[in-house]
Amino acid sequence: MNVRELIAKALSFYELALEHLENKDYMDACEKAWACIETLRKALLVKTKVSYEKAKTIVYGVPLFTRLLKKLGRQDLLEKYTFFNYKLHVMGFYEGITEPWEIEEIIRVDLKKWINEMIKLIESINVDLSTAESLLVEIEKIKRRLLMENMKLIELRSQLDTLLDKIVKT
Repeated sequence: MNVRELIAKALSFYELALEHLENKDYMDACEKAWACIETLRKALLVKTKVSYEKAKTIVYGVPLFTRLLKKLGRQDLLEKYTFFNYKLHVMGFYEGITEPWEIEEIIRVDLKKWINEMIKLIESINVDLSTAESLLVEIEKIKRRLLMENMKLIELRSQLDTLLDKIVKT
């Protein structure tokens, strides 16, 4: 998908979220709003020449998006992204406990403003992050190796505890 298609798709998700609000279907409104947010996240990364395949993933796309917004000094957009994830995605869609009035306000006011700011950023950014993909892959490989080594460490400690238990009991 290209940037233009992603922006159009995000705006379509936003319109669907508004339709769900009109029908008082708050969980689906949250779901569509989150789809809009994630689609704009992907659009920003694709605009910076990150492949759509990497941009669409959580493991590669979210850390790169987070770091990029931080480096661009757009902490405001990053904080709202985190807020939307919590209030709309987790608490609104999955848990169903964000209050309807709050969902209305977040989607109609906060999200609308965020969408406009994200689109401005996407249209204005001129950065090539295509070389970052190989670094992301390497980071992920190391993380996986560290997790495996940590599991081995836990197992060895368990074996040591078992050995000590046997020795102490005799």
